[in-house]
Amino acid sequence: MPPTPNDFTRRIKGILRSVQLLPDEAKAPILHYRRTVTDIYGSLGYVERLVAERDGYQSVADRHLGRLYGMALVNLVETFERYLKEVAAECVDRLADLVLDDRFNEFPVQGATLASHFGSGSAGKALCESSVWLNCREINDRFRKLLSDPLQQGTFYLFPKEGQQPIAQTWRYELMSLIWQIRNTSVHNVGVITRSDAVKLRVLAKTPVDAPTMLVPTKTDLRWLKAFLDETTEDCNSRIGNRLAELLTTIHTEAGGAFQPQEMANNISAAFRNPLQVAGSMGVVPPD
Repeated sequence: MPPTPNDFTRRIKGILRSVQLLPDEAKAPILHYRRTVTDIYGSLGYVERLVAERDGYQSVADRHLGRLYGMALVNLVETFERYLKEVAAECVDRLADLVLDDRFNEFPVQGATLASHFGSGSAGKALCESSVWLNCREINDRFRKLLSDPLQQGTFYLFPKEGQQPIAQTWRYELMSLIWQIRNTSVHNVGVITRSDAVKLRVLAKTPVDAPTMLVPTKTDLRWLKAFLDETTEDCNSRIGNRLAELLTTIHTEAGGAFQPQEMANNISAAFRNPLQVAGSMGVVPPD
C-alpha cells in the first residue's frame, strides 16, 4: 500500500527524535569546533577507505565523493559559523549583568525568540543562536560593540579591513567573505553556480568564474579550507578571549569590584581554553 498522509506526518515528525546528546566538548566553543571538524574529516576518511577497498568504476566513485566533499564543505563553514555564535554568547553571558549601555542592540532578536530561550538561563544563547553570522561586516559590528569599553564605540575588529587593527589580519576579510558566498551557493543552489552567483564570486575572488556550472570541491580544496578555518578560529579565539579579559578588567576597576576576579578569570579561561588574566588574577584552564 502507498503511504498515507498519516504515515508521512508520523514519519516526518519522527525525525525530531533522531537525536543524540551533545559531545562533552560542547562545554567550550573552541573545543566544540575542533571536535566537529575532526568528526567531519573522520567521516570522509572512512568513506574514502571503503571506496579504495572495493573494485569499481573510478568515475562513479569520484562522482559520489565529489558530492560528499560538497556536503563537507558546507559543514566545515557552518561549524565555523556556529563557533562565532557560541563564543559571542559566552561574551554576552559574562557581560550581561555588568554593563548598562546599548552594546546588545547589535543583535537583531525578536521578542518571541527571547521568550523561547527563557528557560536556558543564558542571555547569550537568546541573543546569538538564532541570528545569521555569514557577513564579515555584521560580525565585525557585533563584536566591536559587544567588546567595547563602557559607553564607547569600540575598536575591536574580528575581521579587520584596510586601515583597521590588527593589520596583520586584514587579509582574512576578503577571503572569509568569499567563503561565506561559496557556502551560500552550496546551500541555496545545491552547488550550482548560477550566473548571478558567478558575478558575486568573480567580484570577491577577482578571478573568472564560469556559469552555469556545478561546484565539485576536491579533497585538496577541503584540506586548504579546513586549514584556513582552523587557523582563523584559533586566531579569533585568542583575540576575543584576550579582549574580553581586558574589558572585564576595565569594568572591575571602574565598578569598584563588581565581581570576584579569580572566579571570572577561571570561567573565561575554561571557555576559551587559554589562561586569561582578569584584574590581576590569572585563570586556570581545566583539563579537556
